Formats: sequence, structure tokens, C-alpha cells
Amino acid sequence: MATSVNEPIELKNKRVMLKTAIATTRILLGVFFIISAIANMIHFFAQGGLYETVTTAKLKLWGFGFEGIGPLPSFLAIPYAYLLPPAELMVGVMFVINRWVRWAGIVMMLMLISFILAFGLVGNNGLLPNNESSWDKNVFLAACAWICAAYDDYRVNRKNNNSYHESFLI
Repeated sequence: MATSVNEPIELKNKRVMLKTAIATTRILLGVFFIISAIANMIHFFAQGGLYETVTTAKLKLWGFGFEGIGPLPSFLAIPYAYLLPPAELMVGVMFVINRWVRWAGIVMMLMLISFILAFGLVGNNGLLPNNESSWDKNVFLAACAWICAAYDDYRVNRKNNNSYHESFLI
């Protein structure tokens, strides 16, 4: 089987493209969460703001026109409302600076799952609603967070395994 002379270069270019795509996704996701945290902090007590939404809105759970249950009991809703903006800010910063991305990604996915439960997987207007919080954004962001966290786990484990094997070569 003949191999091309350019094969190692092409493989290197593909790795660079993959790293660039994941880094871009990670940074954009981090910036999105930082902006969301800032907006939630600024409008925390405003009418329709985070505090009011968390303490008074019904959980849509699966959507499909389901009117929801709730709201959350205050012993859950109030701590959630106060902890959400700092958690969004923290995971966003960790994604931007590329530190502890695995753990930040897990927290980010848990937050996004809570948003999906709160707003429903499918909104009242179907799968493609106009100007309504719905499954598409939250599921897409959760998938991006999972990809970034999985890649970081792969990168860290590969780095640790290489240093382990190199110690036997010395």
C-alpha cells in the first residue's frame, strides 16, 4: 500500500484544524456564559428577571404544551437563583482561560439540563418556535460543552500517559 509523502503534513493540518475548532467553540461558549452571568446579575431583581423567573415560573419539564409543575419550593429556588450567576461566570471564565474545562463542562451541562427542565424540551409552538426559549439552544450548548470537556479529558489523559511512559524511557 503506497503512502503519500504529504500524509504526515495533512494529518498535522487536520489536528491543527480540530484543535482550532474546539478552542473556538470553547472560547465562544465561555464568552456566552460570561455575558449571560453579567446579564443575570444586572437584571436579577427586575420584573421578569432571574429571581422572579426562578421563584415563580412553573417547570415545563418535557414541553409539548405541558403547563408545568411548580414553581420550585423556595428552599431550592432561592439558592439556585443566587448561585446561578456566579456559577455561570465561573464556568465561562474557566472555559475562556482553558483551565479545568472537564469540570467546568460538567457543571455547564448540569446547568443546561436544568434550563431544559425549566423551559421544556419542546416549547408550546413546536420544535422551531419564533423568539421563544426552547430546546435547540440549550441542547446545542450542552453538546458543545460535552465536546469541549471530552477533548480536555482526552488531552489531559494523553499528556499524563506520555509523561508516565517517558519516565520509563529515561
